[in-house]
Amino acid sequence: MICEDCGSLQDVDYTINYFDLMDFPTTFAVQSQELTQRFRQLQTHVHPDKYSNKTSREQTNSADWSSLINKAYKTLSAPVERGQYMLQLEGEQMPQDNSALNTTFLMAMMERNEEVEEAQDSATLERLNAIIAKELEANAQQLSAHFEANDLAAVKATLVEMKYLHSIQSSIKKKQQHLMSL
Repeated sequence: MICEDCGSLQDVDYTINYFDLMDFPTTFAVQSQELTQRFRQLQTHVHPDKYSNKTSREQTNSADWSSLINKAYKTLSAPVERGQYMLQLEGEQMPQDNSALNTTFLMAMMERNEEVEEAQDSATLERLNAIIAKELEANAQQLSAHFEANDLAAVKATLVEMKYLHSIQSSIKKKQQHLMSL
């Protein structure tokens, strides 16, 4: 990133692995506080304000590195995005359909969506959101185990489930905002 000989900011390597960029092992289990700390450290080295009096090339490199570090941090700090990124590193993609899900889960998600639609008060929505948050946490722990076991089919299924749960959380937030506006 920064030349050891001359101290100038080098051109951005867009092919760099986000884990390598953030100086973290390529594992699903990431300590969020350490990730945030590393993100801030890197940003202090490349932030565009630090390069305002430098050459045009270094200013551009600074903005590009800062943007890449932001993208890496955002990706690695969110479990679903981190899981999808790790799948990409393995040469795998998320399924484009619901084939990774069982019908029991899909039925449960339909029922959850109905519960959100039928909720008449914020307390009910908060209860539903708390349940989903616990399920997402449990899924994140499962993802870590699936990655450790290199069970990519289970990783994909768990990620798809998490995306559904996030979608319901989004519906809950929208419903809460609607109720607050009444």
